[in-house]
Amino acid sequence: MLTKRDLLRSAAFAAVTATAARSVPVLAQDRPGLFKAKDIAEEGFIFGLPIVMNYAVMYEYSVDRNSGQFKAPFNQIKNEARVYTYKDTSIVTPNSDTPYSFFWMDLRAEPMVLSVPAVEKGRYYAVQLEDGNTYNYGYIGSRATVSALALIGLPDCLIAASAPSMRGWMFSAPGVAMKIATSPFGTSVAIRSPIAKPES
Repeated sequence: MLTKRDLLRSAAFAAVTATAARSVPVLAQDRPGLFKAKDIAEEGFIFGLPIVMNYAVMYEYSVDRNSGQFKAPFNQIKNEARVYTYKDTSIVTPNSDTPYSFFWMDLRAEPMVLSVPAVEKGRYYAVQLEDGNTYNYGYIGSRATVSALALIGLPDCLIAASAPSMRGWMFSAPGVAMKIATSPFGTSVAIRSPIAKPES
């Protein structure tokens, strides 16, 4: 079984290998010096680390059913009925006072439509759309959805793998209208965090 430690060890090994590699030079000016190679390896490590760590979380949550952290397979929603504790080790610093819903989407074959049911007015909720690099590329919620989608009456969002020309477009078909959110990765996660009323 591939662990987070194995993934991090592999990333560190690749960075060290790139820094220390001594290839046969064709021309001295064609290859970077030792310090430039170190800088390149460091930038590569910094760029790649979130992707590797997010992949490890995705693997534990949606692929490895024996991980002890498994939530649900791809394209199925998992609603947590409890808050996180010290036993939840997949995410480095989970918020420990909010129950979450997780929805890892496999967008490689086709886009997904995420529909959020109506939530009573004055109640805060958020669905965060996060790509493989841990960037938030979209939100559905009481703040974002009300202004963007209330005009068309449907809190639906078409989520697709990256197509830069589609960003911000409105998709429409007979009887359907929705916002499009595009992820630059073939997989994406939607994280829902409802906030309970003070009296509950």
